[in-house]
This record gives sequence, structure tokens and C-alpha cells, in this order.
Amino acid sequence: MPIPRLTITQHDGTEITVTPNLFDTFAFEKMLKANPRLGGLQDNTLKLQSFRAWSAAKRTGQIEQTWEEFSQSEHAALQVVAADEPDTDEDAEGVLGLGLGTLQVQ
Repeated sequence: MPIPRLTITQHDGTEITVTPNLFDTFAFEKMLKANPRLGGLQDNTLKLQSFRAWSAAKRTGQIEQTWEEFSQSEHAALQVVAADEPDTDEDAEGVLGLGLGTLQVQ
């Protein structure tokens, strides 16, 4: 089964392709719960894809930016879009669910 990937275009034109997993989705939910002033998921659906892409890039060491730097600073990403071709199961070792290589939140 193909695994959807996202491509981040950074402020300098650099492109980073990531494969978000459940950790990245749950990290978004955790961030919303920690910041009730932002509202619930229904109020933040447009941020979900960008946050998941940022979280996956941060988790895999492809970027060092904080969420605020990634989304709101002068060095904010220009866009996050679905990658042209998804990974296949063979290429996606360790990215399904909370599997191999996934950071654990304490």
C-alpha cells in the first residue's frame, strides 16, 4: 500500500519530502490540547497538514526549526503539498504507526 508523503518548500526554495506517521498526528492533537486558546481540531484543519509535515521533518532530523519558526517567522515554509509519488511499503521501513525509529513522548 502506498504511504502518502508531503513536500515542504522552505523559505529559500529548498524542498524536503517527509512521510508523516501517527506520532506526527498525535503531536498535533497534543499541541492543541496544550493550547486551548487555539481551539479544537475543527478550528485548525488547515494547520494539520503543515504541522504533520513539520513534525515529521523535525522527528527525522531534516529541520531544526520550532513550529513557530516553521509557520510564522521570516524563515517560515512557503508551502506544504502532497508529494508526487507516495512511498511504497518497501521504502517506508519504520514509519508506520509508532514503529521503529519513532520518538516516544514522555
